Amino acid sequence: MGYKSDIQATQKAATGVVVAPPIRLRGISISNNTGSAGTLILLSGNGGDPLLTLNVPAGDIYTLNLPEDGILFPAGIWCGTFTSLTGFTVFTDAYSASGLTGQNG
Repeated sequence: MGYKSDIQATQKAATGVVVAPPIRLRGISISNNTGSAGTLILLSGNGGDPLLTLNVPAGDIYTLNLPEDGILFPAGIWCGTFTSLTGFTVFTDAYSASGLTGQNG
């Protein structure tokens, strides 16, 4: 039986830092409204190991809910590759960061 925990949604549409602190990825949604298949590669920190690679068909939206405890990104989540995609949203454990309101973290 699982347990309930707070999650947070973070949107991104480019390479670079997605979530800086160490975090667990619980799910992801990717939009591709281009005419080509797209690729997203998430790394553990800048230049770190690739922990998730997803290919999204042209004109599709792909959503993945990760089982059990998700994927741990010990150096934070970094987008290393973002090609032929519109954007993506990661669903992670809730965390605190500057600029968040009390409702978000």
